[in-house]
Amino acid sequence: MTMQPPDEPFVMRTPVLLIGFNRIGPLRQVFKAVRAAKPPRLYFAADGPRNEEERERCEEVRALAKEVDWPCEVKTRFNEVNMGLRKGVSSAIAWFFENEEEGIVLEDDTLPVPSFFRFCQDLLERYRHDERIWVLMGNNLMEDWPAPTDGDYYFSAHGYGAPWGWASWRRVWEHYDVDMGLWPVLKQSPQLKDFFLNEDEERDVHAMFDRVHDGIMNSWSYQLDITRVANHGLNILPATNLVDNIGFGDDGTHTTSLSDPRNKRTAQDIAFPLRHPPLIMLDARRDAEYFKRFIGTTPTERLKQKVKQLLPGGAGGPVMKGLSKVKRKLGH
Repeated sequence: MTMQPPDEPFVMRTPVLLIGFNRIGPLRQVFKAVRAAKPPRLYFAADGPRNEEERERCEEVRALAKEVDWPCEVKTRFNEVNMGLRKGVSSAIAWFFENEEEGIVLEDDTLPVPSFFRFCQDLLERYRHDERIWVLMGNNLMEDWPAPTDGDYYFSAHGYGAPWGWASWRRVWEHYDVDMGLWPVLKQSPQLKDFFLNEDEERDVHAMFDRVHDGIMNSWSYQLDITRVANHGLNILPATNLVDNIGFGDDGTHTTSLSDPRNKRTAQDIAFPLRHPPLIMLDARRDAEYFKRFIGTTPTERLKQKVKQLLPGGAGGPVMKGLSKVKRKLGH
């Protein structure tokens, strides 16, 4: 493939994986964005219902596959049995990259602006064979970065979780391990300590990876982060936010609180042709500030986490589940 000439209308050549489950409202908005981009191949994956009451909602989601009305090869992967977030999403992505060398991944709550698709396509082609580059992220919550920039995107190595609209290559996904088998060895490695930008990041990342490895946190994405860390990879983040998360609320898994600082609508289109940074180097200052604002924990949050672990069943026990339900009903 060759790069899109800047003076020609954008033609989508990149395949898209769309992942849904039981939320038709936000998924329909994401599907509308995909329809406007007109990818030549659409992979549509959906996990199975957790109970009979949920089946109708899941079927409504799956019916979207029949609404593809542009020239497109559609492939579906609809699970009969519920695999859960961790295995359901990761196995869908594995299915995608078994069939494609590269592509874009969107979940049912990740709403991109139109230029997101060209941003991904241009950079998938530009960095296709550069094994330093791991994931192209569409979401950037720190769009107000005040320092001068030397391009329309930057290189990051210290983001964790929350890949809200992204693209990558089979060569990256081949490193993925949903069970994080590498973590116990990496955790003890002296080289890992040298990787972190500061002690706060080291403490919080150890805690996050421990929780995911031990099954306390139900996630598929931190497993991809650990492969980036172990392979000295760099993610690309746009200077302009290109994807909003529209899934905050009761139906969210890790995005239940409407007061979450990440719950904001700032996505806007980026101009082309892209201004490429002259150097492929980590922007450590921007990474450190991003971690502080949106990823790291506060002393109060760490205290709450310790208290949760002391309760019967820990953070995932019946006491915390009951409190979470009450908080959602109260709108917190």
